[in-house]
Amino acid sequence: MMPRVDCPKCGVVVAQVPWAEPGSRFTRDFEAECAWLMTVANQKTVSGFLHVAWRTAGDIARRVAGRLRASAPSPFDGLHAIGVDETSYRKGHTYLTVVVDHERRRVIWAHDGYGKDVFDLFFKQLTDEQRASIRVVTGDGAKWIDSCVGEWCPAAERVLDGFHIVSWMTGALDDVRKRLWNDARRDGDDEGTKRMRG
Repeated sequence: MMPRVDCPKCGVVVAQVPWAEPGSRFTRDFEAECAWLMTVANQKTVSGFLHVAWRTAGDIARRVAGRLRASAPSPFDGLHAIGVDETSYRKGHTYLTVVVDHERRRVIWAHDGYGKDVFDLFFKQLTDEQRASIRVVTGDGAKWIDSCVGEWCPAAERVLDGFHIVSWMTGALDDVRKRLWNDARRDGDDEGTKRMRG
């Protein structure tokens, strides 16, 4: 049973204790354990294991997640160099746009779809100060990246990422090799054909 105190402003209230959150019937340690278990098991299993209602287990997990969000710094603070790329999944029919923080080497944002409208959603979540701190944006040669960076971070430098540059150069080199191989084959140059094959 929690002690009650008579506050001159609020009236009779439950005393605040260091081991429990206001309004919770559980200790912080119990709630942390419950939230951790929810990451490795389903809600029904956790509620049975901890002998609480399954709705209570869900409420606890939401409370803990809210506390963690409130105490954690924003992933958008201190951004200086970001990278953006889209990837497809489900046999290329569904796209996902991903933004990474190059300095911290982690994903900071992802959203279904791709293109200017989706990348705009990322920038709309940032404050003016957060957008102004971005100095470099890497990505492939997509025009929608250029237009978003120009609109939201005009001072940022737009850089083509090394992966795409190497990929384009390898593709161009392969096209030249195929053309030379076909020319050598057409001209009956067996030595040239052998050199160009590999």
